Amino acid sequence: MDHNKYQTDMLVADVNDIEDVVQKVSAFGWHVVRIDGHDFDLLKKTFSELKNITDKPKMVIADTIKGKGVSFMEKPVMETVSGKTYYKWHSGAPDDDSYVKGLDELTGKILSLADKFGIGKIEIPKNKAEGKAITKLDKEFVTEAYGDALVELAKTNDKVVVLDGDLSADCKLRKFEYTYPDRFIENGIAEQDMVSTAGGLAKMGLIPVVNTFASFLAARANEQIYNNSTEKNKIIYTCHFSGIIPAGPGKSHQSVRDISLFSALPNMTIIQPCNALETKKTVEYCVNEAKENCMIRLVIGPSPEKIQLPDDYEFEIGIGTELTGGNDALLFGYGPVMLHEALVAFELLKGIGFGLKVINMPWLNKIDLDWIESITKDYKKIFVLEDHSEIGGLGDRILDALAEIHSLQGKKFEKIGLDDYPECGTPLEVLEYHELDGKSLAKRISGIDDIDSKLELEMQTGKYTEEAPQ
Repeated sequence: MDHNKYQTDMLVADVNDIEDVVQKVSAFGWHVVRIDGHDFDLLKKTFSELKNITDKPKMVIADTIKGKGVSFMEKPVMETVSGKTYYKWHSGAPDDDSYVKGLDELTGKILSLADKFGIGKIEIPKNKAEGKAITKLDKEFVTEAYGDALVELAKTNDKVVVLDGDLSADCKLRKFEYTYPDRFIENGIAEQDMVSTAGGLAKMGLIPVVNTFASFLAARANEQIYNNSTEKNKIIYTCHFSGIIPAGPGKSHQSVRDISLFSALPNMTIIQPCNALETKKTVEYCVNEAKENCMIRLVIGPSPEKIQLPDDYEFEIGIGTELTGGNDALLFGYGPVMLHEALVAFELLKGIGFGLKVINMPWLNKIDLDWIESITKDYKKIFVLEDHSEIGGLGDRILDALAEIHSLQGKKFEKIGLDDYPECGTPLEVLEYHELDGKSLAKRISGIDDIDSKLELEMQTGKYTEEAPQ
């Protein structure tokens, strides 16, 4: 057991104290030893000695320091506003200055050890962080808009209670936590308990807003979510870190089946906003207007671009918004990541004279039948781009709606989503691997495999004079 005393960014003792672990585990008849987890000689000796214990299960409790090796990462921060102790380095990349500072410290230790052991001169690669850094200041985070909307709504609605699974910083809930400490419940990394608590709060007439990463909430607490749903009270489940991107943390964090899990509940509305404005509208709807359970699906990273909605935009149940014009094919998408790729595809296709109409559809399980009939009637090619498995997402809902109004005859309908487990890597690497990037979408929608050559030809003949998107 790596006993570093923290959950994500809070002390275990402050959230749900597990007390004396040695005493607890020993009470079940285990052989337990507690050691310094940073002492490699002691670790080796301990594992060797444990081979002699053959009549009972064994446990090593390794006391460790989170961030060991980088001095400033070893130290927690005492927050003056709340008086609580936080650890800020668990998740996310460090800022540029901290990265350089930490790298220099580790480099110094490597050189010192090399000298101590007589290894000789070691060439350290030049620090790639030098020079002008790309900052996140010009990026839009829908989670920031989400946290701000909760704080604003709580001013006039005293029934709003926010629950967190030890991800307050990542889910941008800290402002709510500081503003309304009596209406903020930190449950720790215990999603099933958190959802059950929300059920009790809803039974009391409050509006619980449950927050954690989508893959943890949709799957781990699925049974409790189902049980709560049967009681017909309103609970808002916010699934952060939804979809394929960011893909660095790997499959455990990439949530690509949450829509299907929530869609199986009859009294559930599922929404994924595309930008800050739509996020604010989504939270307002779920808190003040919705009569049933809601699931809000949010990406956690910065949006690849700020999705621009039309000036006359209205947030209406079951109705999407046209982002581009085009008469050759229709593409439905949702969320900032995939809508960005859809817009890249639009620009590429425009360059070869192919018109793609892109629709932002935030209502993932609510389709207005009159609207869907109107928007699709003049199109023979209809595509749905998923930030999810091809199974159980928006595509299935649109397909069902078109079948219900008998509007599929003579049309090509295709879902474009994940048909395998998601890969790990940088955003572009992963999107290209699964052929969900803009260029791959343009090829698939147009049927032109060598779209680069086609685009180059059009430019040479003067038919396409705009700069191709990067």
